[in-house]
Amino acid sequence: MPARRAASSGCQSVVAVVLGVAFVAVPGLYFEFYLTGGYKESPGTGPLGREVIQAAVKQVDLATSKASRSAAERTEPLVEIPSVDIPSELSVAQPIKAAEPVPDPSAQATGAYVEQLFAKNRECADQAMEIGNLPTVQACDEVVATKLECGRYFMFSHAHPDWICRCCSVHGEEEGPASDQWSVFKAQVPRAPGLPLEPPTAPPADPFAGLPIAPGPRPKWLARKDALVIDARPEEHGGIVILQAVLSDSHATWGNNKDAQRLEDRPDWLRAILATNRAHAKKHGHAMVLRAHPTEPQLTDWMISDCGKKSLRVCAKVNERETYNWEKHLMMQDYLLSPQAFTHVLMLDADAALIQPQLNTLHRIADILDRKGKDLFLTNEDWLDQNGEARINGGLMLAKNTPFTQNLFQDTFDAHVAGYKLLKKARIGTPVIRCTSNEQICLNDLYYGDTQHFTSK
Repeated sequence: MPARRAASSGCQSVVAVVLGVAFVAVPGLYFEFYLTGGYKESPGTGPLGREVIQAAVKQVDLATSKASRSAAERTEPLVEIPSVDIPSELSVAQPIKAAEPVPDPSAQATGAYVEQLFAKNRECADQAMEIGNLPTVQACDEVVATKLECGRYFMFSHAHPDWICRCCSVHGEEEGPASDQWSVFKAQVPRAPGLPLEPPTAPPADPFAGLPIAPGPRPKWLARKDALVIDARPEEHGGIVILQAVLSDSHATWGNNKDAQRLEDRPDWLRAILATNRAHAKKHGHAMVLRAHPTEPQLTDWMISDCGKKSLRVCAKVNERETYNWEKHLMMQDYLLSPQAFTHVLMLDADAALIQPQLNTLHRIADILDRKGKDLFLTNEDWLDQNGEARINGGLMLAKNTPFTQNLFQDTFDAHVAGYKLLKKARIGTPVIRCTSNEQICLNDLYYGDTQHFTSK
């Protein structure tokens, strides 16, 4: 993942960080979201679908009965074994090893169905649709072959054949959740005539769909592929910019579901938070910017190495949470180094809101930094319950635009890219920085380990 660098002078003086209490809160909104999400209604569960399922079951029964009859009708000729003189030293009965089982060639000769297990005790990572209540793997496979939405893998439970068979989406078969009931099988039945070998690739979804983007031409000063929500600054340069990253994850937390073009795919709580922050920026004269495109490449070399034999697609999904968290430090350096010369840059998680419209909250924090001679305001929220006391939460950071903060966020992101090789001779003067976890752990390690630059007031 590229990290932008800028020629900035190192911080010569001791610069401290105010470790304050979080000043924003959204009761009932600022918490982890666990989505259960049901399964979509399958076209195969309607009357027509039942006809297809019943036909598939009948075919299985017919094939089974034919195989049974043919096996009963077969007779093997008896072969007479000629007598052989046995040497005396071998006349005592010797233990005879059982012959290795040989696969029955009749299965291949008659074209009998053979299950192909792909992942035992696993579910699909991404389920496309429910197929129906089918009794066998073959019956499930035969119906999967008729569904445009299905990839070439499906879930079936031998322990519970009464459960509804489900197919995986394209590339949704790998690294699914563990299960002691389900297994994933590779499809053996060719797709029905007229269907493509794989479902058609959906057109790229607009990652900004459903977000409150300002109309009109996109300002040239925006970094990367970011979008402007509002610019209420009284001057063309300077001022405070509010940053929020709304990156569509694989769990559709932020509303990028099967059809991200629809506004209703955005959760109400997300739209309410963004609208609240937009109103705050408008009232107090700030700019507000959203990032919905994650910066590519998302994976670092050390992440790819840690993934071993996993595909890059699966590796990206495994590391998605961390790479999205690191996008915040990349945004911080982008706008601290912006030609707009912002006086302060605020980074907020997408589930955080400024809920005191009558207060110019960001100016108040900027005044605190000036009075105390500090450059960076962080929160010591108890994000790990009883073990997280006085630990930094990376979901809220307000940085005064100084050489120190410019260097700091370049250093942390470069340390993330360097991984186990470590970042040596950092711009802020720290001899070695290691950031092989998430971004707020990196800040915590710096805060508690680098007394030259970080103090608490």
